[in-house]
Amino acid sequence: MITEGTVHAKAADWLFAALEESDGDVVLASPYLSYVVARDLAEAAERSNVAWRLYTRLDPMAAAGGFLSAEGLRKLIGAGVSVRHVERLHAKAFLVGRRGFLGSANLTSAGLGNAEASNDELGAELMPAQVESVRQAMGAWTSSEVTAHHLAEFHQQVRRLVRPIGTVRDDQAGFGPAIVEQLLLDIRDPGRRLLLKQEYGEPSLEQWRSAWFFGSPKKSEPRIKPGDLVLICAKQTKDCYVVVEVTSVPEYLPTDYADQRGDEAERWPWVNRTKPRLVPSRVLHFKPGDMGRSSQGLQNGHIGLSIEQFAEAVNALSRIPTT
Repeated sequence: MITEGTVHAKAADWLFAALEESDGDVVLASPYLSYVVARDLAEAAERSNVAWRLYTRLDPMAAAGGFLSAEGLRKLIGAGVSVRHVERLHAKAFLVGRRGFLGSANLTSAGLGNAEASNDELGAELMPAQVESVRQAMGAWTSSEVTAHHLAEFHQQVRRLVRPIGTVRDDQAGFGPAIVEQLLLDIRDPGRRLLLKQEYGEPSLEQWRSAWFFGSPKKSEPRIKPGDLVLICAKQTKDCYVVVEVTSVPEYLPTDYADQRGDEAERWPWVNRTKPRLVPSRVLHFKPGDMGRSSQGLQNGHIGLSIEQFAEAVNALSRIPTT
């Protein structure tokens, strides 16, 4: 049912309901895009028999901040969506056939209202005449097609971003806006590896709030060094829930670790010590797939993440309020 003029605080309800009843081409505009939303839109596009177009902005700083998923854009292109770059894009608009929505929400879980800690947004459904006006305005934007080749170049642009000089003091470790900002800067340091590490059992926040450690399989000494940043994922729930920084080279079966882990220590004898970098007040249900990363390979201890993937995880975790 057409509900022109209706104001919505949760854009996701309008958008995905409209996509299920689409009576014409889909045109979306959003500078920011999260992987989860891109995945859901790609699945809807694959089920659709109409043309899809997304206007966005390939901003390396947005990707490095965790607000724009290159993997998400790649998935949309693979689903047949025409993705176009608009240099100064700031508009957020969704046109689905004869229906339209204009508001403040980006195509992210937080913007659309689907995140555990969502933004406060507002948007309104457009009248039919307004839909056509918005469609014409969007069609007049100067834009360029985004291809898989452009995304590969974009990834390199993100990697080449210069990291400002500065480090977090030890007494700052934990949580807060300044901590998150510094962490997002540090992930751009080419001297650091960005890793996803699986730990057995359920999430355990408290142990990561101070100096701690993790183990790696015994088959060979891991290439993990001080300064590397690690997103910890619980094996039982697959939740990625804290970020730590490695503070030591690998040690083989240190006494304190062997005493703590017992027989399990023999299976995971290589130990790296850590300090907290981002430890929220509660566990966020954020999975590897939510940043476009398969968990395959985690049985071997750890896998690498891109700057964009790590930043998206940091951005998600930083939305949880502290206690």
